[in-house]
Amino acid sequence: STSVCDIMPNSSSEEKSLPVRGYIDGCFDIMHSGHYNAIRQAKAICDILVVGVHSDPEIAENKSMPVMKQSERYSLLDHIKWIDELLYDVPYSPQIVTLEKARADFCIHGDDMPVNAQGVCAYDEMKNAGRLRIIKRTEGVSTTDLIGRLLTLSPMHQSGASAVSSSPMGRRLTADAALEEYSLSVPTARSPGTAASNTFLSEALETLSELQKTYNIAAADSERLRSQISNAVAVASASTVEVAPSSDKVGEGYEQKQAPMLESQVFRTKTPVQLLASTRRIREFSSAKMPSPEDRVVYVCGTFDMFHVGHAQFLKEARELGTFLLVGIHDDVSVSGAKGPSFPIMNLNERVLNVCACKWVDEVIIGAPRQVTEDLIKTWDIHVVVKGTQHKRDAISMHEEERFGVAKKLGIYKEVPSKWSELCLETVVQRIISDRETYLTRNRDRAKREDVYYDSKSTSNSPLET
Repeated sequence: STSVCDIMPNSSSEEKSLPVRGYIDGCFDIMHSGHYNAIRQAKAICDILVVGVHSDPEIAENKSMPVMKQSERYSLLDHIKWIDELLYDVPYSPQIVTLEKARADFCIHGDDMPVNAQGVCAYDEMKNAGRLRIIKRTEGVSTTDLIGRLLTLSPMHQSGASAVSSSPMGRRLTADAALEEYSLSVPTARSPGTAASNTFLSEALETLSELQKTYNIAAADSERLRSQISNAVAVASASTVEVAPSSDKVGEGYEQKQAPMLESQVFRTKTPVQLLASTRRIREFSSAKMPSPEDRVVYVCGTFDMFHVGHAQFLKEARELGTFLLVGIHDDVSVSGAKGPSFPIMNLNERVLNVCACKWVDEVIIGAPRQVTEDLIKTWDIHVVVKGTQHKRDAISMHEEERFGVAKKLGIYKEVPSKWSELCLETVVQRIISDRETYLTRNRDRAKREDVYYDSKSTSNSPLET
C-alpha cells in the first residue's frame, strides 16, 4: 500500500511558509458522520480546505442518481464546520487542472478508493502525480447502509434492537422481522386492476393487520404503512411495459409484461462493522463551548433524523436570535414513541455527530426531553426557545402546547418558518420508495464493494486517523 509520505512531493522552505491548501471532493448525498469525519480529517492536514462537490449528471454517470437534489447537497455544505471554500460541479475523477482551479497543493481521499464509469480508480491521476493524501475511512456508517434502512424502514438498526439473528456481514430481513420490508414488497407480472393484483393487495393489508396486533404498532404508523402498501402495488402495476407481439400472435394485441424481481432481495441495513461511538469522536466534532454570563442562549430541540439542509438552515436562523445555540436531541425511545417504531432512521449517536458537524451549533444535549421544562430553561439560562414551522412533516403525538407551554408562558417562545418547507424525512423516504429498484441495484453493488474493503483491511495497511 502507498503511505502519505510516499505520495507527497518535497516542499521548499519557501513553500512551507505559505498556507497549505487541501482539496477533498465527493457526492455528499445523504450526509452522515462518515462524510463529516472525512472533512474533519482533511482539514486537520491543511490550513485551508477546499471541498468540491459533484453535480447530479456527474454522479449519475459514474454511480447512480443521488437521493438528495443538487441544490440540497450544494447548500448543506455551506453550514458545515471545517470547510473554508467550496467548488461546485467538479469532475468525479479529479485532474491536475481540478487542483489548479482549487489552488490546492494536494488531493485528499479515504482509503476506500472509488471506481469511475471507465472502470478505473477515480484518483489514479492524483496518485501518479504524487499529489494524493490518504485518510482513514470512518467505519460502521455509509450511504449504502442508510439507503438500506430507508428501503426497508427497519427499526432494527437502533441501538440494542435485535429481532432477527445477525451475521457479521449484515442481515436478511423477513416480513416477520421487518414489517416494512413486507409492506414495500411489490407484485410481479401483475397488471393493474387484475384479480392477482387485487388479491396481493388484500393479502398484504391482512398481514399488516395481523402484525399490527403482534407488535403493537402505533395507529399512525400502521396507517402510513397501509398507504405505502397500496402505493407500492399501484406503482408496480403501472410500471409494466408493453412488449410488441411476436409474429405468430399478430392481431392478438400487446402482452403486458414486467421484469421479474431478483430472487434474493438482501438489504444492507447496517455495515459489516458497528459504528464505534466514543467520547473522543464526540469531542472532535463538538465545539466544547460553555455560555458566558453575557451570552443570549437560544434553545432548539428535535429529532434531526437524516440531517439535511432544512435542519441546518433552521439552526442558522435560530442562532441569529442570540449568541449561543444549544440543541437538544431526543433519544431513540422517545422518537419511536412519537413517530412510530420505524423511526428514527439514524440512532442517537449518529444524529448527535451530524448536528455537532453544523457550524452554528455551540452545544448539544444528548437525549433531551421532548417537553421543554422550566428546570431545563433555568439550568441553561435559556433566553429564547425556538421551533421550526411551515414544513412538511407528520404530526407528533404530544400536543405542541404541552411541549412548549412553559416557554410560551414565560414569553420566550419564537417560531422560525422553514425555507425548505418541502424537505423532510418523509420526502427522502418517498424518493427512495418511488425509485426503489434503482436503489436496490445500487445497494447490491455498493454492499459488495464494502465487503471487499472490510475483508482486505488489516492493521498494517490501514492509515491512522488524523
